[in-house]
Amino acid sequence: MLRRILTAIGYAFLTLVVVALTVGLVAYGNDWTYDFSTHKVIQKGHVIIRSVPSGVLVTGDGKWLNKKTPYQKAYSVGAHTFELAKDGFYTWKKTLDVVAGQVALAQYVILVPKHPAQTVLDSRAQIVAQAISKDHRHLAYITGGADSALYIMDLGNGRPVKLYTPKVADPTTGAGVETLDNVAWSDDASHLLIFSTVDGQPVARLAAASGGEPVNLTAQYGFTFSGLRFQSGDYRTLYWISPDGLRRLDVGAQTISDVLAANVSQFWPVPGRILYVQQTALGRSLWSIDSRGKHQALIPALAESDTYAVAYSTYLGHDELAVVPAATQTGTLYSDIFGDTPVAKTIAHDVTGASFSPDGHLAAFTAAGKISVYDLERSQINNSFVRYDITDQPGNLSGLTWFDNYHLLLTRGTELYWSEFDGSNRVDLGAVGNGLPAYGTVVPDAKALVGFMAGVGGVKITQLQIR
Repeated sequence: MLRRILTAIGYAFLTLVVVALTVGLVAYGNDWTYDFSTHKVIQKGHVIIRSVPSGVLVTGDGKWLNKKTPYQKAYSVGAHTFELAKDGFYTWKKTLDVVAGQVALAQYVILVPKHPAQTVLDSRAQIVAQAISKDHRHLAYITGGADSALYIMDLGNGRPVKLYTPKVADPTTGAGVETLDNVAWSDDASHLLIFSTVDGQPVARLAAASGGEPVNLTAQYGFTFSGLRFQSGDYRTLYWISPDGLRRLDVGAQTISDVLAANVSQFWPVPGRILYVQQTALGRSLWSIDSRGKHQALIPALAESDTYAVAYSTYLGHDELAVVPAATQTGTLYSDIFGDTPVAKTIAHDVTGASFSPDGHLAAFTAAGKISVYDLERSQINNSFVRYDITDQPGNLSGLTWFDNYHLLLTRGTELYWSEFDGSNRVDLGAVGNGLPAYGTVVPDAKALVGFMAGVGGVKITQLQIR
């Protein structure tokens, strides 16, 4: 009998030990610990830092940790400053806010080489316009001066191809010299729109990226296709604002639609829809029309303005729309804009433009002297308003593109800068020609950018290897 009682007690004690160890391990895994200074059980937060390149020495709060990336450790709640240093690279430094039970994750760290490998892809005396394809693999640019032409380039091989040369004056028809003005890619990079001027009149041409003579849409259909744009995902369908309203051009069927909406001042193609601003007796409003011709009022009463900056993205399955009226310069973010109950949130004031990171978790509202980046991800996790205001930057901002989901390429005056989404770890990459923007590019097993860098007597289209 005594043996059974002792055995039962032993099993009970073992069970308590196992439970205690399990609870302790779970608590430890969630960064619970005993603080000997206060004699209290407290919960810490967790810091994780990953970098490209990896294996970089880490300094935390001014102390050398004898650790390398990837790095992770539990930290007390509050602000902690970390540095990553490696010979030949600019030092990375940032203060991370540690929250109890949460992960302060800096998985986006890229150390920029002090002397990145550079490849000059082309050199031209003048570049008057440029565009990059949606997949960032194909570049188009218009050269000016004596060698005026449209060139395209597959950034995988870096060889420029002359796609189109403007027409010379034709005495037999009386047509004057053609001046190339602008270019735009279709989403699949199979076709381009070429915009030019002949005798003061706009001309729109549709060109195949594979070559051949572009189709003069203006001559074929007899319309002035001012502001013509590809429908998202379909090069055969294009939209423009005619004098009587928004219309659609189907180059496959060679048809032009009736007026889809009257009194339209601006429009933007987004996946599956066209967004447009319409002037009514009650003021301006934002609408959408889908591929079936169904109209939907999105913002019945827009702030009165002659023009609007609009950017669209999706994040975690939610439609996100950023709108900035030029008159009010107030940046507003609309979530679930196509649903029954969209949510509007004022993000920034005194801004003029808007854009989203490629994955949609960051929205940048910009002006010449400031950038306000709203963090949809952190705002959702923290259930609070998380915005990064970037104001201490050199020069006026004339161009902003996203290198990836966490890094910006900023054209300020005549200089190109790299920075993180919150303005930290800024690096001057050099002078650019004509204030042209730069783009992140897709190259095998590497991170690179292509920029229009200032060169002797012109512009050098240069690929800079970041990783």
